[in-house]
Amino acid sequence: MSYYHSVGFILICLFFVCVSDAEDKIDSKESNFKKQKHLLLIEPRSMRSPVSMIIPGARNTVYSAGYIGALGIIHYKAEEFRRNFKYGWKQFREHALNDAAKHLEKISPVLIKNPENKIEYALIQSENPLTSSTIVLPQFRKKFKDLLGPELLVIVPNRSTILVFSGSENNLNFYKKTFINMFKDSIYPVSREIFRINGSGIRAIGDYGAK
Repeated sequence: MSYYHSVGFILICLFFVCVSDAEDKIDSKESNFKKQKHLLLIEPRSMRSPVSMIIPGARNTVYSAGYIGALGIIHYKAEEFRRNFKYGWKQFREHALNDAAKHLEKISPVLIKNPENKIEYALIQSENPLTSSTIVLPQFRKKFKDLLGPELLVIVPNRSTILVFSGSENNLNFYKKTFINMFKDSIYPVSREIFRINGSGIRAIGDYGAK
């Protein structure tokens, strides 16, 4: 085999090695993306997350896009988000809520009753970062509809705590100071706003920390 033929053969081999390596990297990225748990985070607007979306009625709280990485919660950078979700926020939300729905199925709320033995509120506590995003799911309302009625008032002071009250009968004002402390004392605060959940969806209707 001549010198030029040998060089040509080597270059062709190198080309296929490079192409194969590139394809392996693409496959690896796609595999990792599918394994990721996407997070529709609910966070203070002041955090200024790179990718966020408004919550109806909310002044100080937004949805943010993130995922669970090796070291915990990671917020999507704008460029990374566009690369992974070509169809934008709607596509991301669908992925994130699928992961949240699986977590909601495992949640067992604690029912807190008053002296009359009536349910005062339902308490959810979990260190799973998917916890707060479950309130966006239609299944969340269904989970509490029979216990607390068709309209719910929901408080999410931090990532690991959700308090669910009836929208018709509640002593929510009695607990305001407790809510404020839960928000202020948390490493990962979520919101001081009250969220109403009914057949029309979710909407912030007030700030329990307002004077």
